[in-house]
Amino acid sequence: MKTVKSLFLASFALLLAASCELEPQVSVTADFKIEPEKEAYEIFENITLTNTSYAVNDIIVSCKWEWGNEYKWGKQLTDPISFDTVGDKEITLTVVTDKEVSATCTKIVKIVDTNVRPVADFEYSPATGIRAGDEVQFTDKSTDSDGTVVAWEWKFGTNTVTEQNPKFTFQEFGDIDVTLTVTDNQKGTGSVTKTIHVEKNADSMETLWSKAFSSDGEARVYFTSPALSPDGNTIYVFSSANHLIAFNKDGSQKWDFDATSKNPPTTKNFVSCQPSVDTDGTIFLAIGNKDTQDKTGSIESGIYAINPDGSQKWYYGFSYGWFVNIVPLVLQDKIMVYTKRNPSTGDAPALWPENGADNGLMLNKADGSYSKFYLVKRGSHGGIAATKEETILLHTDSKYGTRVYWKNDGAWKFNGVNAGQDKFMLGYTGVTNTAIGFTSQMAIDGNKVYILYGKADGSSNSSSAAVLFCYDLAKYSATDGATPEWTLDLDGENIMCSGLGAVLGPDGTIYVSTSTGITAVNPDGTKKWFASASGNSVAGCPAVDNAGNIYYHEQVGGPTIVIGGGLSTTQPFNFTEPVESAGKLVKLNAQGKKVSEMTLGQSLFSSPTIGLDGTVYCSGVKDGKPTITAVKGTASGPAAGWSQFGGGIRKSCKAE
Repeated sequence: MKTVKSLFLASFALLLAASCELEPQVSVTADFKIEPEKEAYEIFENITLTNTSYAVNDIIVSCKWEWGNEYKWGKQLTDPISFDTVGDKEITLTVVTDKEVSATCTKIVKIVDTNVRPVADFEYSPATGIRAGDEVQFTDKSTDSDGTVVAWEWKFGTNTVTEQNPKFTFQEFGDIDVTLTVTDNQKGTGSVTKTIHVEKNADSMETLWSKAFSSDGEARVYFTSPALSPDGNTIYVFSSANHLIAFNKDGSQKWDFDATSKNPPTTKNFVSCQPSVDTDGTIFLAIGNKDTQDKTGSIESGIYAINPDGSQKWYYGFSYGWFVNIVPLVLQDKIMVYTKRNPSTGDAPALWPENGADNGLMLNKADGSYSKFYLVKRGSHGGIAATKEETILLHTDSKYGTRVYWKNDGAWKFNGVNAGQDKFMLGYTGVTNTAIGFTSQMAIDGNKVYILYGKADGSSNSSSAAVLFCYDLAKYSATDGATPEWTLDLDGENIMCSGLGAVLGPDGTIYVSTSTGITAVNPDGTKKWFASASGNSVAGCPAVDNAGNIYYHEQVGGPTIVIGGGLSTTQPFNFTEPVESAGKLVKLNAQGKKVSEMTLGQSLFSSPTIGLDGTVYCSGVKDGKPTITAVKGTASGPAAGWSQFGGGIRKSCKAE
């Protein structure tokens, strides 16, 4: 018994000793290898780092590499590093184990610069007698005494080419700087600039005059384009500074209408609305408040009627409301506007006397008195038009399509359900949540309607692959709605708030702007040609003159329009001005060939307007200020019919 007890006590002692044994001690060593092993490294030279760190009784779970102002995480760096300045540079590796034991290793490398920079040089042929539209051959003559040239960047005005020996066609005339920057195998660079004289040709455009119409450096021109008086002698321009400016044809300012007393702009980095002009010369101007929920009364949305002499005819304010790419629709005795969001009847009962006020507002044109509200599903994303008989087409929210309002005894009605997309909406695809509206501007030719949509993809994104729909309203059924005559997939995308859309040429060709260029479409729905834009993006609708030339605005360099905040009520659309960018007016002939272009400023996020004498008017930002430029065209006027944004020079949005 004593022996058993002794064995038991011995076993217990062994177990106790085992349980009290200390955990293995963890240690970690940080280290790395630098290759190639050298006393000094050239500026921009590739340096390969290999992690040789190790841990005892643990594993390494985190590695952070730091050099200069950069850092990366990872056990091994997949790419070599380099330095762009000379001197002694630290490279640090910090490693951490699973049990949070860490170690750091720092090594110093010496960076020197002994590279002889390449000498840039080039020739061009022909050397003289170059005219706009001529193709010029450029030949690289650059040298590098201690290495080789490996990359080339040519700047032809605002155009960039990276070939070694490019051919380039100048579309602008005048003295144009051509800069060649070359890079050698050690990333050294050298540049040379030569000025080339280019003569104008028969298709060249010339600036008649250019005038800033706001001294406010924060004001921007997004979406809003020049509108003209019925006789074409007065040009109206607008910006986010909320001043409507009238110019005479010679460029002298006629008057300045201040719309800021009731509508001070809360932000100027925002879309501003498009003025429309009646046949008697009255100008209609909608003002939108970016803050959609401002119920204080200090800032309101509304619509002005302005006499041709610049005096106010009437004003209708309707509390808060957010306008997005709106053109007031000028009807026979009414004016219609609609917004993204409006107040409820309870918020402003005197302004919205009927229950269920929802975005669409019809006023009596003569005195601005209230006529009727119209249900617009979830409100405006732009795009409004009317036939000669005053059938109204109106884009709703981006994902619900285009509603048709039929005129009957001086009032308008639509078919279908109040909420949601259905077969009575143009653009209906059988999908309840589509990406189709996007503020595109429609074109009308009799009963034929041409509408640019974003392709239905089951979402409501701010951009989508572009598709053109053609409808014949004469075949619209009050029981079955409308079926498109045809649809055509287009190159590029339809982008929200870019004002893209369709116009008509003198022979019935439909010209459509998308994010990447202009597509010409035959009336039967077949593609005629596509002209790709050389810049980052296209903004606005094209305009067509009576000789069949097509004009559009193109943005070159910098980022394209950025839309932030989605449809949030606290963060509406937000645009960023491109940095180091150029806004161009581009001219195509009827065959889709680019025959001329002009740089008119930093941005042209709008549509050109062709006057009755063929003058092309463009509004954008130049030298940081809203600016209008009058350009001498090569035709005698605009094409007949729906040849530009808004349908004509007055931007009434009605077929007349």
